[in-house]
Amino acid sequence: MKIYELGEREVLERVIFPLLDKNINELDIDEDAVAIKLDDDHFLVINTDTFVKKTDAPALMEYRQMGIRVVTMSVSDLFAKGALPKGFLLAASVPAYLDLDSFREIMLGIKDACKKYNMSFLGGDLGGADDVVLTGIAFGFSERIIRRDSARPGDTVWVTGDFGVSGAALHYMLNKGKAEEQIISGILDKYFNPQISPSDAKGLIRCASAAMDSSDGLAITLHTLARKSKVKIVLDKIPLNSVVIEYAKLNKADPIKFALYGGEEFEIVFTVRNMNDNEVIKIFKKHGARKPIKIGKIEKGEGVFYGGKRIEERGWQHFTK
Repeated sequence: MKIYELGEREVLERVIFPLLDKNINELDIDEDAVAIKLDDDHFLVINTDTFVKKTDAPALMEYRQMGIRVVTMSVSDLFAKGALPKGFLLAASVPAYLDLDSFREIMLGIKDACKKYNMSFLGGDLGGADDVVLTGIAFGFSERIIRRDSARPGDTVWVTGDFGVSGAALHYMLNKGKAEEQIISGILDKYFNPQISPSDAKGLIRCASAAMDSSDGLAITLHTLARKSKVKIVLDKIPLNSVVIEYAKLNKADPIKFALYGGEEFEIVFTVRNMNDNEVIKIFKKHGARKPIKIGKIEKGEGVFYGGKRIEERGWQHFTK
């Protein structure tokens, strides 16, 4: 049996998870980040992610943006756990024929992103490969850990920003979509420069009962939270970026599908317990974060629903066609 016949999820379940040592990790093995308890009030949170140019870089992505992307991929899971990033390590494998200026642009992108996220670029490893392969390791600290399996009926469901930009950007680049210059430039700018911030983590740590980053797509994120917490998620709305709505109209596409299945938005989906809406918004504002958006509620049951219909669980998964 070949890996492509199974897909990422099945490979994890069959091969990797049974081999993991769980005794020092404060999180379930089915979490992207690892959390190690240092004492009663401090946790070390570590996450690793890999960017491969062939599969992860659309044609219009610049080398500096690749560097920014690998840091953002690595750090977003820290934010979802309520951790403030401290340091970043990089294992870079690149072709020997790669232009030196292009390689320097990758490194400058990494440096720019580390500065934005208030973390130190500490070095790593350099090796050769047939493609640009960037593996980032981000670590930080938190006073408590926000899990994926801790949402409960009665909680409200929130997100740190709107959705659909990634889906619209990929549609444009892969399908030669139609768009006015102003609209597509806005979409591509937001796609290549995601607006996540350590301030999000500061807000989450003070009000989130459960959380997960949406890098695999909003639909998969919601289903994962529902499944891990053994609850049902009912959405009242799916927040769409205004430029995405305009782009979808021009291309006769469904903006909701862009939002649900696009992936790599890096927004945080989180739940809140025993707080009114104004309290949540005030907490985020106090810590300099963007205004969060309430999108639904948690009920008894299973699955994810919007407009009375079950949302399909699909999104990005490695190895599958």
